[in-house]
Parts: sequence; C-alpha cells; structure tokens
Amino acid sequence: MYLNKPFTYTLIFAALLLLTGSSSFRCSTGDNDDKNKSSGGNTDVEVKVGNQQKITSDTGGFNGNLGDGDQFGSAIANPGDLEADGVTDLAVGAPFTDGDASDEGAVWILFMDDDGRVDQQQKISGNAGSFGGNLSEGDQFGSALASIGDLNIDGAFDLAVGTPGDDKGGTDRGSVWILFLDADGKVRQQQKIADDTGGFGGNLSDGDGFGSAVANIGDVNDDGIADLAVGASHDDKGADNAGAVWILMMTNEGKVSAWQKLANNTGGFDGNLNADDNFGAAVAGIGDLDNNGVPDLAVGVPGDDKGGTDRGSVWILFLDADGKILQQQKIAYDTGGFGKTLSDGDRFGSAVASIGDKNSDGIPDLAAGAPFDDDDAENAGAFWMLLLKTDGKIDGWQKVSASAGGFKGSLEADDYFGAAISGIGNLDNSELTDLATGSPGKDNDGEDKGAIWILFMERKN
Repeated sequence: MYLNKPFTYTLIFAALLLLTGSSSFRCSTGDNDDKNKSSGGNTDVEVKVGNQQKITSDTGGFNGNLGDGDQFGSAIANPGDLEADGVTDLAVGAPFTDGDASDEGAVWILFMDDDGRVDQQQKISGNAGSFGGNLSEGDQFGSALASIGDLNIDGAFDLAVGTPGDDKGGTDRGSVWILFLDADGKVRQQQKIADDTGGFGGNLSDGDGFGSAVANIGDVNDDGIADLAVGASHDDKGADNAGAVWILMMTNEGKVSAWQKLANNTGGFDGNLNADDNFGAAVAGIGDLDNNGVPDLAVGVPGDDKGGTDRGSVWILFLDADGKILQQQKIAYDTGGFGKTLSDGDRFGSAVASIGDKNSDGIPDLAAGAPFDDDDAENAGAFWMLLLKTDGKIDGWQKVSASAGGFKGSLEADDYFGAAISGIGNLDNSELTDLATGSPGKDNDGEDKGAIWILFMERKN
C-alpha cells in the first residue's frame, strides 16, 4: 500500500494483500447499516483464526532495526521457500524507512519457521542487501510487493517492489523495481520499470503514484511468462485521483514488452470511477475465475462512496489476452452479494489478496482489507475473507478484527490492521492456507514502527 505519513483519509493504499464477527460463514439478514456483526454466506463452511503470531521489533524472532515511522507491514508478499527448508518465507515492506535520505523505504526478507516466527532476516534498501538501484527522498520503496516466481529462470525466486514516490520523468510518477534474488535474500541484479524505462512506454503524469500496488496475475498473453498488474491510484483519468491499473506483459529480463491501461472508459472498463476513489490502490491475481483461459484480476477502490463516504469497494475484472476487460463485477456495501456490513471511512479494498479455496468449491477466494474499520478502537482495522463465485459475486464472507473471526491479538487505535494481506501457504501443515496481515501503524517501543501478524487458520464443522 502507498501511504503518506501520517495516515489520513486521502492516503493511497497499495500494496502489496481479511475475516469478521462470528466464527462461521452464514447468511447476513440484518439491515443494520454500520456494525452488522453477522458473518455472511450460504455455506456451511466455518473458518476463523485459530492462533496468531506477531512480528515486530524484538518480537516473533525478528531482530531487524525498525525506526519510528517506518510502517513495517505496509506491504506483504510470499516469495516462496527461498532457503529451501520446507517453510514459506515472506517479504515485508517498510516504505518510510530512512536511508541516506528520509522515506527512501526498505523491504525485509523474513526467513520463517513453521511456528510463524522469524529464523533470520535480510534488509533490502538503498544501502543494504546488495541493491544497486538509486533511491531518493520520498521514494517509498516497499509500498507494494509481489512475488513473481523465478522470472529469469536462474533457480531463485524474484520480487517486484512498488516505489510510488519515484520521480523518474516527473514528480511522484512512480516506478516498480524487479529484484532478482539469491537464496540469502540479497539482490543479484535489478531492473527498473518507470516512465520511458524498462520497456514501458505508457503515459504517466506527475503524482500518478505508479507502483502504489503490484501483483503477479499469471500469464495473460500466453507467452509462458508471468505478467504484472500495477496500480497508479492517483491517476486522473476521468476525475482527480480516480485511479488506474496498468497490465504489463513481462519478459524474462524484467522488462515490459507491451502494456494496457485500465481506467475510466479505458481498456474496456465501464464502471463509474469518481474523484478520490483511488482505483488501483490494491491489486491481486485471482486465477482464471471465468475459465476462459486468461487470468483475472481483483482491484481495490478504497475511496469508493457506495453506501456512504469512503466505505470502499473491490472490482473483479475478467480479462482477455490483451489485458483488456471483457466484463466486471463490483463488490461493495450491499453490492455483488456482499451485505450491509461496511461503515463510512472503512476504506474496504485498501488491500486485496488471493487466499486459496476456503470453502472447497474449486473456486479461489479473496481477502480484502479495511484498515480504517473501528472495531474496538478508531482505525484499529479489519479484513474480510470473501468466498467468490465464478461470476465475480460472493457467496459468503467472514470478518477478522479485534473482536471478530477468532483473532485474539491486541489491536489499538490507528494500528491499521488489514492494510496489507498475503496468503502464505500452509505454514503449519494444516489443511488451510495461512495468512499474514500488516498493521503499519502499530506502536512498538516507538511510533508507527509497524508489525505483521501471522494468522493460522482453522475450520470448524
């Protein structure tokens, strides 16, 4: 996610990736507009948080040095098992880390144990982790993260990093860095994608924030190489800060061979985007939902006013092989099968992530963050797990917050739990995909140092 410090309603969320009140998915029938605590759905599957592990300064085995305002946990990605020990590892963004200049940003590679604790870590920044790129003041490197598999086919996993404050071509036009990693989590080489850089020739303007979100969406153009979706959530197509998403067709070298913009009346999108909607604040690949041979896309729109101010939404976009939209489905307050469960200012859609098939219906499901949700404390945060159908509507939902979904961790005002989300595989060898979610506003022996939570999921029958 892409945040300006301090947090306000005008911030952009990206990056980098979930669940509610009761412990089961059941149909929500109440009409209470605000905190309807019924979890929804017409399925008998019950999923909740069974256990959790917090990771932050000197907690959960993490020994990295975090400073005030770093906002560790602003983005999370699952790069795979880097050290080949049988346990999935994590990449975590801290975009307001100060290096040689303020708010350059950083990414932490966390080598994980199966109990959700950190075994060791590696920092990547302007002066760490063998990164050879140039970072400047306010770049916010690490605002968004995506695992891109072994792009250059060298046997090691690679990573895409959003840098929405990059000034290549103009102020805050933004960029994405492709990092080719080694088994130690250091950078072997890098490739920048930005205005007229890395093969990208799309038209960016000052303040677009390209790189505010990034996702591996699979092979759109069927050339055997995974492609990317990149958010530019301050793009002004149709209205100020309405937002946009760029589909990037990638090469093995980390460059762009072709691109397609999705925005107001662009790329086949015919939904209505308004000023400050921030379409593209979050993006996630969701597989081939409509089974047409082309992967599809979820896009967060946290400034959407459906049902009330800044309640937020998620668009499910069905793509063709050129990256254009064939059809779309909106999920929002009382829309797309979702109940009347959101409140003004929740900013639902600030994060989105594919989280596996939670109800065993053969369809991948989705998580969506609402980091300004006020369960138990103002802006403590929450996320929703959404059970998808093949038409992009939802069949049920489950909220997780300070008082919902089995979560027993401590959340306080302005923690922004749910600002980033990632499925992290079956960390504890149970039957369900586990999750990681960020709380970049968490105060741990300092202001806004940030934290992530490892959530071990369980099912009740």
